[in-house]
Amino acid sequence: MEYKKYTLHCKLDEILKEHGNMSVLKLSKEIGHRRTTIMELMHNSNMEKKKISAVLIMKLCLYFDISPNELFEVRRKE
Repeated sequence: MEYKKYTLHCKLDEILKEHGNMSVLKLSKEIGHRRTTIMELMHNSNMEKKKISAVLIMKLCLYFDISPNELFEVRRKE
């Protein structure tokens, strides 16, 4: 399998919209994590080189009551 044909996609943007267009600033304050990191996840910035902490994944999953599978998916690059 050629891994270079795929990328990890964070669905945080969709999740925020489902929660009444929650602001990144509000989410950042509520989970106690940097706003810039959350913005990068929301926009899937540089995902091939990004290291996402397990603590941040856990905070997002607990906050939104979702599993990591609902937060991320593997997508084929276009």
